[in-house]
Amino acid sequence: MHPSPRATAAILLLAGSLSAATPGIDAGFMDRAAAPASDFYRFANGAFDRQPIPPERSSSGVNLEIDNRNRAILKEILEACAREAAPDGTPSQRIRDFYRSGMDQAAIDKAGVEPLAPMLKAIRAAATPEDLARLMGRLNHLGVTAGFAFGVEQDPRSSRAHLPSVVQGGLGLPEREFYFRQDETTRDQRAAYVKHIARMFQLAGVKPGPAARVLALETRLAKVSRKLVDLRDPEANYHKLDRKALAAAAPGFPWAAWFQAVELPASEAFVDVGQPEYVRGLGRLLHQVPLAHWKAYFTYRLLSSLSPYLGSDLEAEDFAFYGKKLTGSQEMRPRWERVLAVVDGAIGEDLGQLYVQRAFSPQAKAKVQEMVKFHLQALGASIRRATWMGDATKEQALKKLASLHAKVGYPDAWRDYRPMGVKPQAYVLNVLAARAFESRRALAKLGRPVDPAEWDMSPQTNNAYYNPSLNEIVLPAGILQPPFFDERADDASNYGELSSTIGHELLHGFDDQGSQFDAEGNMRNWWTPADRKAYEAQTEAVVRQYDAYEPFPGVHVQGRQTLGENLADIGGLKIALEAWKLASAGKPQPVVDGLTAEQRFFVGFAQSWRTNMRPELERYILQSDVHCPARLRVTGSVAALPEFRAAFPGTPSDRKATDAQFTLW
Repeated sequence: MHPSPRATAAILLLAGSLSAATPGIDAGFMDRAAAPASDFYRFANGAFDRQPIPPERSSSGVNLEIDNRNRAILKEILEACAREAAPDGTPSQRIRDFYRSGMDQAAIDKAGVEPLAPMLKAIRAAATPEDLARLMGRLNHLGVTAGFAFGVEQDPRSSRAHLPSVVQGGLGLPEREFYFRQDETTRDQRAAYVKHIARMFQLAGVKPGPAARVLALETRLAKVSRKLVDLRDPEANYHKLDRKALAAAAPGFPWAAWFQAVELPASEAFVDVGQPEYVRGLGRLLHQVPLAHWKAYFTYRLLSSLSPYLGSDLEAEDFAFYGKKLTGSQEMRPRWERVLAVVDGAIGEDLGQLYVQRAFSPQAKAKVQEMVKFHLQALGASIRRATWMGDATKEQALKKLASLHAKVGYPDAWRDYRPMGVKPQAYVLNVLAARAFESRRALAKLGRPVDPAEWDMSPQTNNAYYNPSLNEIVLPAGILQPPFFDERADDASNYGELSSTIGHELLHGFDDQGSQFDAEGNMRNWWTPADRKAYEAQTEAVVRQYDAYEPFPGVHVQGRQTLGENLADIGGLKIALEAWKLASAGKPQPVVDGLTAEQRFFVGFAQSWRTNMRPELERYILQSDVHCPARLRVTGSVAALPEFRAAFPGTPSDRKATDAQFTLW
């Protein structure tokens, strides 16, 4: 198969010709025989549907194209650093030593689980509930989600302060309902999970007892866990408790032992407990479940968390279940790529300093900042003309919009990883050093004001986010790449492609969760009762719209579970369209490849979701994610907008998809 024009451009970029032109829209991916008003995803991407998925992937598409380009640049950086005799304490030294340790497969296989001997010994020696809590704390400190997950967050009600946080966690299956659904696929996955645990124990040379004990204990933890849809309510998942109240809320849990092990300072009087009924249930289970069962559980959580760094057999077994069985991938990715992901996660801003020099020009940053400006103007205009919103609420919404900050490309100051202690040693020890560094870095924030300049993603990440507590959108350089964004492409395609990034993240500030936070980033109701009622009436229509989608027989999209992402998709597309009109006002808008500029905008949006996906992954997303599969993110968004129907006149084949007239923004 001959590569498309855009694929050819990507090949040139990977070869190092970074000046090669990349078209904003690839007409070669379109299926012009499809009726756009009936199946717009197919119209924009139908020819791409015929391209095979690589065996090491569970999906392929536009994101893989960008990821491959980014990884090619990062691989050059890794290999250049690996050859360099860099001074100790420099980014190049840390990159070199981390990457070399990860690429030394022979040394990793020889060491096996030996580096974990102290932790495995501590698990075997546990004799009391206090010992179990201490173990849990030690594991939490090392980034192992066992029992629950621990971290440091911005206080949702006092956004300039930090707060320790405890939330439910520690399940090996993707989500609570995997333990209770009785369909054939899920029952098969649970059976395979038990076999996987037994195999992990065998390969590690440990004998903590039957693997079924782990599933049984996790099922009891799942029973006291909240459902995914219930975790989406910020108000309901915030419980700031002092230590006395915490002990009363979960009297069976040995908090003192856990506090000490997780290294939480005694000066910290409060903890945010996301789900009090979960820690209460966990405390009971520490006393009710036999000690041997807890030891099996902690052993598996440790091995599962660290298996990719403990030898080829354990890594392959981990992939066989989580890669093949759950998401349909057929082969592991190349070794260098797997190590790159780990180095990126551990010392991402070290890599980022070198990445942005090659992949994100000052001109590109300025162009994106201009695009953000027009998006803000468009959303402001939309709020002002909203007929359903009263003046008092509009004033607060506009205040929030005026306070919103956009970070573009990369941080102004780079993180200092020198205390991490990356050096020539066993790969897993560098991983554990990175995790311990991150835990201590988070704990060091306590008692200090929030740093508004901090980034939660590395610059080379192909993703973006909205942080409600800082009221900011963050757009890393890694996602501001062709075809999502090209400083040389026309505005129609750039605004269309980035509607799923700029517009989407901006609208998260006003979705069903973000709308609960004010201009200062505090969780506070700034709505009048009547306006909130009008808002929720429209969002209920979006819930009904997405509930109607049924990708597999009997498996529907969960409209409430995915509501925030669907609102951001629809609203982000609408605001991006208006932003493009502001940016292009007075400029000629020629027809290109038979498409008007408005049509090119919508095709650009659809091609930004161009994805071929294995059915295993699609089912996995439907059952365990707050996002819809990519195809439905296009279908649902355009169906809700009259502007799309004006650009592509016709009668939709699915009338249910257009019942929701999205007029919020």
